Amino acid sequence: MKASITKNKKRFTRIFVLFLLLCIWQVCSFYLPSILLPSPLETWNELIKLILNGELAGQLSQSALRMLLGLVIGILIAITCGLFAGRFEFVYEAFRPIYSIIMGLPPIIVVVLAMVWFGTSTVVPTFVVSVLVFPVIYLNTADGWRNIDKQLLEMGAIYKISPFQNLRHIILPGLAVPIISAISLAVGSAVRITIMAELLGANSGIGYSLALARVNINTAKVFAWTIICILIILILDHFVLNPIKSFILRWNK
Repeated sequence: MKASITKNKKRFTRIFVLFLLLCIWQVCSFYLPSILLPSPLETWNELIKLILNGELAGQLSQSALRMLLGLVIGILIAITCGLFAGRFEFVYEAFRPIYSIIMGLPPIIVVVLAMVWFGTSTVVPTFVVSVLVFPVIYLNTADGWRNIDKQLLEMGAIYKISPFQNLRHIILPGLAVPIISAISLAVGSAVRITIMAELLGANSGIGYSLALARVNINTAKVFAWTIICILIILILDHFVLNPIKSFILRWNK
């Protein structure tokens, strides 16, 4: 009962804060021109237009495809490299400068380089996402392997368990949590990275639509796309990533 009341209080607090922010937004829009700060109603009208004219579905599908493709490529390369780096010390040391260089690169530099190499195309956001999600997934995978209890591995060797059992009961439980945590961070970053890359180096997608709205000085449309981006991240986190995390944690126990 007490837990239910606490949960309701938290939900009420969140709703109240959102309502308060909406009121502040509305009040500020009275004193500023719509070219600087459109009202919530103007933003809502633009959002409805995006839905009805099919622009939302079309651009969202383009961005989602690029983001997923970039994520899959980046995750596969990062996990593969991370497994080798975790298993072999010299590989771990060899990848250290590569990891440091990518971590030190501002995302905008990667976008500009991709535009120089690939022009304005679908390849740009896909490439940028693949490169920028690599470090966190690689490092979590490599460190996850290195942190697996060596005594468990030695015990498995002593009892001569099969490679499948070794993978199922020792390696995967040790790697599941760090890899899923890294992917969770990467997914949230990938949404922002995809939009940023499209803003500069694509001819379709959410980022492209944002750039077009800015050129046309349609601030309400910029706000509408911003709200859509926030909702996408929240939906991914709440309905996809959190259930996966919960499942992995239960399985790991």
